[in-house]
Amino acid sequence: MLDVIFEPGVTGVSPFAIMISLYLAYYVHNDARNHNNPRALLWAFATFMAWIIFFPLYWYKNMRNRA
Repeated sequence: MLDVIFEPGVTGVSPFAIMISLYLAYYVHNDARNHNNPRALLWAFATFMAWIIFFPLYWYKNMRNRA
């Protein structure tokens, strides 16, 4: 049963990886919007497309100045 979500689908990406990307993009978009970041949608799209690069970058750029 769990093998199905880890196998690559039609797009060549596993459904599990897509769910992780969607969740992180949702988190980034909401966080950026709540902190009045004008590029919230851009950050969310970049996180969805390449979360392994843009999620840590977003975290570094936007979380280091918060107390």
